[in-house]
Amino acid sequence: MKNGGTFLTNNESFPAPAQETGVYLTDGSAFTLGVNKAYELLSEIEEKEVIGRHMQKLEEEGFYDRSVTLLVLKHKAPVTIEQKILRTRKHVVVTGNPIFNQVGDIIFVVTTVYPRELCPKVVEGAESMFPFSPITNIVAASKIMQKILLRAVQVATTDSTVLILGESGVGKEVIAKVIHQFSSRRNKPLVKVSASAIPEGLLESELFGYQSGAFTGALKSGKYGLVHSAAGGTLFLDEIGDVSSHTQVKLLRLIEEKEIYSVGSVSAEHVDVRILAATNRDLPYLIKVGQFREDLFYRLNVLPIYIPPLRERVEDIYPLAEHFLTLISRGHKVRKQLTPSAAQALTDHTWPGNVRELYNVMERLVVLCPQDKITKDHVLEELSFKFPTMKTIMPAAHASNFRAIMDNFEKELIHQTLRQHNGNMHNAAAALGMHRTTLIRKLQKYKTIL
Repeated sequence: MKNGGTFLTNNESFPAPAQETGVYLTDGSAFTLGVNKAYELLSEIEEKEVIGRHMQKLEEEGFYDRSVTLLVLKHKAPVTIEQKILRTRKHVVVTGNPIFNQVGDIIFVVTTVYPRELCPKVVEGAESMFPFSPITNIVAASKIMQKILLRAVQVATTDSTVLILGESGVGKEVIAKVIHQFSSRRNKPLVKVSASAIPEGLLESELFGYQSGAFTGALKSGKYGLVHSAAGGTLFLDEIGDVSSHTQVKLLRLIEEKEIYSVGSVSAEHVDVRILAATNRDLPYLIKVGQFREDLFYRLNVLPIYIPPLRERVEDIYPLAEHFLTLISRGHKVRKQLTPSAAQALTDHTWPGNVRELYNVMERLVVLCPQDKITKDHVLEELSFKFPTMKTIMPAAHASNFRAIMDNFEKELIHQTLRQHNGNMHNAAAALGMHRTTLIRKLQKYKTIL
């Protein structure tokens, strides 16, 4: 079987419609965490009947003839079986997919469920295992994140456009990777484009490529763009709210027609690519002030996923901290451990920088803490660290002309604003009254290292 809704048996394949795809989520010990509505309709089993219950018990009590989750935990690999829901005598085909942590332990099993009639070649009673790339490094201890994981797997079984929303650093790229990994495009590229990291004048040619002689400095052979690189796979457009109006028009055509025009080309090219987009900006507000196209918003906002900030899912803080601690310690070839009071101090913090800030703090603790045990004092010291602020901004004494003085003033002002906003580009740009891409251009001009 090939994951994402295409079953492979005897070299034959056929799709399973996404609207009929049930999703069942357990933890690494086979306790049920949740199901989606499609599963309830397929099985006639409500979530409240199975939530928090062990798959072995559900087998014993006659919910199913056998559990694919238990087989996945046994084999430590994806497994496809035909399952009989004993209450209704209905036959379904289920595939269990393990999700591993950084040390190779299964932390979740995600099962997709399809009606038996859509899969006529599956042999009754047989088990099928297939090669796969392990899905790793997902932490979802809170009910909120478990629901988001369920939703991500559910939308993965479609080819529809997904818009991932949330503050900077909440883990939007992780969810994009989950969607790609559980989709039928999993063996094709996942190409990420950070719109805010590419200067506005270059974004179009980087995305869509260009023809020979399209502009001064263009390669004679022309160049394929990132959309071409994602052909057959998934294109992840991060920071979509920072894309210029001109490029928005081209993206709209890509989504609607699956067509692109390379810079300098007069003919369209068809490109088979799935679009995932993400932003930390308020797109309805940008539409209101004329900075984002309303028609593009509705093309993107087909299957939205909102990821709450870390402060609203406190249950994830400690598991994430432990996850990062293990990961970073291994990289630095050391062993570190959090004391209970240190763990509590991390949990009590509001994390304005979300998961990204937590990762950075854990890395500092691993590198700078001289002891094997990280204490509350170590944590509080790092959390209270503040960049020094400049009381006044003075031009360089050696500046001999107005342009040099103004450049120096601008450079120092940008430095100070970034420090005040903890390196958050979006907030710093807003405080400076400029677009984010303008700020990036100025940072490149001054060769500033963030």
